Amino acid sequence: MSKIEVNQISSQCGSTLTIGQSGDTVTLACGASQTGFGRTGTVDWDTTAKTAGFTAVSGNGYFVNTTSGAITITLPATPSAGDIVAFKDYAGTFGTNNLTIGRNGSNLDGAASDKVIDTDHTSMSLVYVDGTQGWKSVEEGTGFIGEAFITATGGTETTCGDYKIHTFTSPGSFCISALASSPSNNVVDYLVVAGGGAGGSGAAPAHSGGGGGAGGYRESSGTSTGCYSRSPLGACVSALPVSVTSYPVTVGAGGSPNPSASAQGGDGSNSVF
Repeated sequence: MSKIEVNQISSQCGSTLTIGQSGDTVTLACGASQTGFGRTGTVDWDTTAKTAGFTAVSGNGYFVNTTSGAITITLPATPSAGDIVAFKDYAGTFGTNNLTIGRNGSNLDGAASDKVIDTDHTSMSLVYVDGTQGWKSVEEGTGFIGEAFITATGGTETTCGDYKIHTFTSPGSFCISALASSPSNNVVDYLVVAGGGAGGSGAAPAHSGGGGGAGGYRESSGTSTGCYSRSPLGACVSALPVSVTSYPVTVGAGGSPNPSASAQGGDGSNSVF
């Protein structure tokens, strides 16, 4: 193997200097560093998770673990255009214990204030542009490779903590389009209430009848998901297993009043899931 020792390589003519030939691999020796080539928009990831506040170094990416408490990542002081820093939520706990981006004197997207990250699994790459805009986010997301849960539509959809709730006040369909990746999670809790009975008529002249009755109900006790853990039915009724299909939902109407004297009102109709 030949070896050439020089301090500088310059082009003989023109301003283009070519190293190697087509198909060659140009390798920087292990432990050597380079200047002047610039970065490619990527970072070198530090795989030792940060568990306390720290000051970031341009060109590095960090996994930040806020399991034990909130953490502040302080951006580099006196940055240069093109400096880049990245971070990723290590344990999915930014929502509980926030990460604060300390601007360290530079703007963040043009604002002279720190930024609090409070969404679990957030990842972000920041590039320093100039003194006006400062650091700008060029990549941001909450990508998470983990458990997939049931995907469903129908009724009025709300969320409560980790639970998604589908409320039906009129007939419709509960449509499941995808199941959870863990079979044990392919169950749903339910609360079904029938239509109430109508009030009765009273005898003349007062016509004072009794009140209507409440509709009966059925519910799971939450033994699988914990959604209705206070059920008076106890732990005897399990959540229902489901599959990818459309489940019809019937919402029972209340009973009709009976105009006859001293007669009870009509029964309510069944609700069905």
